[in-house]
Amino acid sequence: MNEVKNTTNETVQEEQTVIHMPLKKPIKVDGKEISEMTLDFSSMKGTDILSIDQELRMEGHPAGFDNIFNQEVLLKLASRATGILPDDLNKMFAPEFLEVMLQVRNFFIRW
Repeated sequence: MNEVKNTTNETVQEEQTVIHMPLKKPIKVDGKEISEMTLDFSSMKGTDILSIDQELRMEGHPAGFDNIFNQEVLLKLASRATGILPDDLNKMFAPEFLEVMLQVRNFFIRW
């Protein structure tokens, strides 16, 4: 019974840390069409947060990772979760871009 429970818990855990979002307007990344964004937070660690803070400071944002409502922070988090560069994410249709950013923010707020 523990094995079934563990498998179920693992599935629930994955569902809580991975968000699939279909795109109405796919984007092209390196010649490949992306029609669904998969935000996978399952392997994100504190070192990722610290790295994002350092990147932002090096890019001229003195506050760095100042809060979870900062759009640059959300973009960097989305990039880490999707494996897609921020410049490529910026090519998304505006409503879908905002939805991805809101999904990222809400993931960390509700956790």
